[in-house]
Amino acid sequence: MIIKLEPINDDNRKAVLALSVREDQPFVAPNDYSLSEADEANAKAPGTARPFAIYAGEKIVGFCMLALDPEDENPADRYCLWRFMIDKNEQGKGYGQAALQEIIRYFKENGVDTVYLSTAPENEVGLHVYHKAGFRETGVIEDGEAVLMRTLKGPRKTVKSFYGVDVDKAMRLRGKKGYGVSIAVYDSDGDFNTYCSGSGRYGEDFPVNPDMLFQAGSVSKPMFALTLLRYVDKGKIDLDADISGVVPEFVKKGPLTFTALLSHTAGFNVHGFPGYPAAHEQLSLEDVLSGKGNTPRVRRIKPYGKQHMYSGGGITLAELAFTRITGMTLRDAFQKEVAEPLGLKHTGFFQPLDDDLVGNAAFGWRLAQKEDAAHGYHYYPEHAAAGLWSTPTELCKLGVALSRSYRRGGFLKKKTARRMMTPVLDNYGLCIYRGVNCPELAFHGGWNEGFLTEWNFSLKEDLCVASMINRASDAIDEAHAETAFELYQNAKE
Repeated sequence: MIIKLEPINDDNRKAVLALSVREDQPFVAPNDYSLSEADEANAKAPGTARPFAIYAGEKIVGFCMLALDPEDENPADRYCLWRFMIDKNEQGKGYGQAALQEIIRYFKENGVDTVYLSTAPENEVGLHVYHKAGFRETGVIEDGEAVLMRTLKGPRKTVKSFYGVDVDKAMRLRGKKGYGVSIAVYDSDGDFNTYCSGSGRYGEDFPVNPDMLFQAGSVSKPMFALTLLRYVDKGKIDLDADISGVVPEFVKKGPLTFTALLSHTAGFNVHGFPGYPAAHEQLSLEDVLSGKGNTPRVRRIKPYGKQHMYSGGGITLAELAFTRITGMTLRDAFQKEVAEPLGLKHTGFFQPLDDDLVGNAAFGWRLAQKEDAAHGYHYYPEHAAAGLWSTPTELCKLGVALSRSYRRGGFLKKKTARRMMTPVLDNYGLCIYRGVNCPELAFHGGWNEGFLTEWNFSLKEDLCVASMINRASDAIDEAHAETAFELYQNAKE
C-alpha cells in the first residue's frame, strides 16, 4: 500500500472538500472549515498550517492538517496533528494507520521531537486509532479535548507538562495503581484546562478523570462562608449580631458573632477533625460539639477577639447556628444558594456520600484496604469544617465567581465579597487566606484523611487554580502547595 501526502492545491481541493466521515463520527470538523482555519493561520504566520490530501496510490482517501509553529508558547501547539480524517467509504482498509506513519515521518524529516494532537475524550474510535500509532494521553484536557502526544526520538515516553510544570514528578506519582491528581486552571487568557494523572483508588487501574469527586477538606470552610454570605446579602443573617443565644448550650457567655467564628478569632478549641469510617453511625452537629464523637467538647479556651486561632470546632458551632437561624441543613442551603445558581453538578456537602456518587469518587490513599473496600474515604459530620466533595473544575468556577464579586459584584454583592476577603487577623478574612507577598492572591488548603486540596484565585482577574489529590502526608502536602502556586504564577503569564 503506497500512501503519500500531497499539499492541497487547485487540482485536489474539490476532491478533499467532497470527503466526509460517518454520521456516528461527530468529532471531526468538516474539511471546508479546516481549510478556512488554515488560510487564517497562514495569513498571520505563513507555513504554520500545512493541509494535505492523503492519497492511496492515485486515489484521495483522506485529509490531514499539520501545525508547525516553533514560536508558539504552548508546547502542544508547536507541532501537532491539527486535523485527521479518512473518508467514510475508505475506512477499515488500513489507510488510517498507514497515513499516520507518513505523518510521523513528515514531522521527523522536519526535525520534530514530539507531536501532539487533541480529540474529544469520548471519541473512542479515534483514540483507538491514535493509541495504535503510539500516541498516549498526557492527562491534559484543553478546551474540552484530551491532549495526546508521541515522542519521535528516543524511548516512547510521555513527558507530562502542564503550564510548564512536570506535575507527575512534583507529586511523585508512580504508575497506574497508586494515587492520582486532578487539576483545573482558569488562566489569564480566559482558557480553561484540566490535568488528570494516576489512579483515583490505590491498588486499582482507576484513571482519574476531570469529574471525579475528591474530598475538599478545609476548603469546605470558604464554601460554607459563601453560602452564609448569600443569606447576608438577603438580609437574613447579620454577621455582627450576637448569636450566643442561638447556641446557648455551647456558649456560656457572649458576645459571639459569625464574624468572629469565620475568622477564627472567637477563641474556640478543636483545630480539625479526623472523620470516621464510612459505615460509622451518623452523628449530629450537637453530638460533635458535645464531644460524643472522636474529638473533645467544643468550648472557648482563649479570649474572645484577641487572637487568630484556627478552629474547626468554631466553624462547626457556626454551622449549627446557621442551621438554626435558616431552618435548613448546610447541604440543602449550599445546593439552593450556590450549586444551582452556578450550575455545579459535582459539588456538595454529601455526608454521607450518596450511593450513586460513589462510582466516580476517589478513595483516600489506602483507606479501602484498611477500613472499607467499598468506601475508601471517611465520613465527616462536621460539614462546614471538612465535609465538602468537589472537583477542581467546579472549585475554579467558584473561585472565579468570588473574584468577580470582589471586583464588581455579582454572585455576592461587592461589599459582601470584600468583607469576606478583608483580613481580620493574621491575613485571614472570613474563611479565606490572603497572600502576604502576593496580595491579590486569595486561597485556602484542605486536608482530610487521605485527601489534599489547594485552591488559589486572583482578586485582580479571572484566574484560578484548583488541585486535588488522594494522598495526604506532610511531604506531599508541601509539594502539593508548591506545585499549585507555581501553576498559579505560570497561569498569570
